[in-house]
Amino acid sequence: MPILLQNAHRARQTPSRSRAERPSGAPLELPTYEPPMHPMDEKTKKAIADLTRNSRTDSSRQHYEKHLESSKKYLTAVIAEINETLAARRNTLANLTKKRQERGEQEPDEPELSYQEYFAELETSVAELTDASEEAMRKVIDYHAELQDLPEVLKKVVEGVEAQPQQQPAQGPSRPRKERAPRRRVVGDDDDDDEAEEEDVEDEEDDNAEQQANAPPMKNIKELLETARKEKADEYATLTALQRYAQNNDYILFKRMWHEALHHDDGVPLPDPSTWFDEHGRPNKDAAATAGDDDLIIEREIIDLKCPLSLQTMKEPYSNHKCKHTFEKSAIIEFIRQSGGKAKCPVCTKELRVVDLYLDEVILRKIQRAQQLAEKEGGIDDTSDIEPEEDDDESSILIGKARNIKKEREDGRRRMEEIP
Repeated sequence: MPILLQNAHRARQTPSRSRAERPSGAPLELPTYEPPMHPMDEKTKKAIADLTRNSRTDSSRQHYEKHLESSKKYLTAVIAEINETLAARRNTLANLTKKRQERGEQEPDEPELSYQEYFAELETSVAELTDASEEAMRKVIDYHAELQDLPEVLKKVVEGVEAQPQQQPAQGPSRPRKERAPRRRVVGDDDDDDEAEEEDVEDEEDDNAEQQANAPPMKNIKELLETARKEKADEYATLTALQRYAQNNDYILFKRMWHEALHHDDGVPLPDPSTWFDEHGRPNKDAAATAGDDDLIIEREIIDLKCPLSLQTMKEPYSNHKCKHTFEKSAIIEFIRQSGGKAKCPVCTKELRVVDLYLDEVILRKIQRAQQLAEKEGGIDDTSDIEPEEDDDESSILIGKARNIKKEREDGRRRMEEIP
């Protein structure tokens, strides 16, 4: 029988030591898992560094950022729509109650009771949706902040990779170095020369293996990435809710749209951002502001709805991130361009640029609501200026009560002037 077949036959007849010692049915013990490793050579380092300049990486980040911006936009629109609907239904219920009282009836009738029940259910649903939308908005802002930190995170990973020494591919377990007696070389002994060269190569490999064994442990890419991300996350966590959200332009717009939808009829100003969150960083639902003097409310509405440059009711109201003043888009852009790309605000001294401008959705909704109200009350067509032509000072086109108050005061002053 050939030797190979004899060895195979003997292996089948004689069980291995590990099989003989393992009880029958016992699970097979596998060696400890070791993750696959790749030598951290210069080529690998360059490939990692290229991630920060890779067009595909930038494209993916921009795609993700686009989705986040869309989420902010839809959440802001939703919070306005549902709370505006709630405010409208509240007004309807108040009108039903007012009409009943004018008729001298004390107890609500069946339609009013039914509407009260409907409104109570709507109020509960809107409150739940509002809370969910507000929480989602904060999460989207958190995601956006994490995305904005990504370039710095990748930069730290690259720095960590470049700081590590170059790895050599694993050559298997190193052999213990043998003490070799000095050899006598014989002239013309080529075999001895070859053997000496092999021994020198083995010595060099042993030295490299010893150096790698004594070198500090290498950090893999995943570990570097997780460490860098955690550092940025811990840094972000130190910010207060006021810093994260109340000073964030997207959340400010979200809050303004929410407040305007609920209080567009009573003129209650938006509470100060310092009251939006409690000491634990939770949204403060009890934060409220009381309306001040009627003249201040009217003045605020005049500034909001009339452009200080064109002196006309705005159609495309553009606010900015530098001050609180709002202008007609075409007027403010032309004003800034004529000043060489930078200009002081026509109302205050803040320096404005075109990139600081944004479409103010809150003021736009006020203008649209005012147009609808004006059409119902006076039959004004869509293309005309909303305010009455005979009184240029009457600019509070949103709050009917405030407009009547101002008109009464103007009439009162005229009567006083007519007295001899």
